[in-house]
Amino acid sequence: MFELKDLPSYETLVRLGEEYQNPDVDGLHTWLIWASATSEMLAEFDANLAQTCGLSQTQFFVMILLKRNPQGLSIGALADGVSVTSQTMTRAIDRMEVSDFCHRKPDPEDRRSWLVFLTASGDEILAKALPAHYAWVAKLMEHFDSDERAMLNRLMLKLNQAGMLS
Repeated sequence: MFELKDLPSYETLVRLGEEYQNPDVDGLHTWLIWASATSEMLAEFDANLAQTCGLSQTQFFVMILLKRNPQGLSIGALADGVSVTSQTMTRAIDRMEVSDFCHRKPDPEDRRSWLVFLTASGDEILAKALPAHYAWVAKLMEHFDSDERAMLNRLMLKLNQAGMLS
């Protein structure tokens, strides 16, 4: 999470850039605004999930992955899909099982492994979470017209394709 709330002025960036040899003050200025906005957006995303359905981001994304894969997914596949470690995912699944959002069954193709499935209760929570999430995203994105959205897509894909974002 980006932790700097008091962003430096452009003049401060220029002064520090001269002192510490920053070759791209404009780039740093843009990055600071972008990182700050991203951090605030993700904090609002977390708050919206917690308020509307009591879910964390990890739980929300696990439920979406399980909904998309009714044949079940392994802990490893879920961990990869949510970008956390298998150990972190195991703890998340433990908590989600207690809440009856998902359940595990032995993998019929590998007796050492387990597959995770969405429960009916998990599906009900997801049915509550998704409309609230969609409404939140629509409200956020209403500030951008179609050309601006296309530009945002191109810019983020450009960084992704350059290997700058994972």
